[in-house]
Amino acid sequence: MAELKELPELQVFKTVLCHSIVIIAFPAISFFLSKVFVFDGLLGINSVPSNIYAAAVAVVVLHIALGAFIYRAYFTSPSKPQAKTD
Repeated sequence: MAELKELPELQVFKTVLCHSIVIIAFPAISFFLSKVFVFDGLLGINSVPSNIYAAAVAVVVLHIALGAFIYRAYFTSPSKPQAKTD
């Protein structure tokens, strides 16, 4: 009986851990990738404006990641075990 209770809790923990990593990592990665490759490299923008544009990109990515987490938290229902009906 305890194993059935632990499984959903483990699934919830894995989901929250995965989204936490995404919320932390994706904005930082998008900041540096957009700054180095897009704004500094491709467009040749100066250092300070490219930092500002890259920060804006990171903020947009953060909002998308948070929105995905909120959507997942509120609009997906956990699977309930089927009750036996006679």
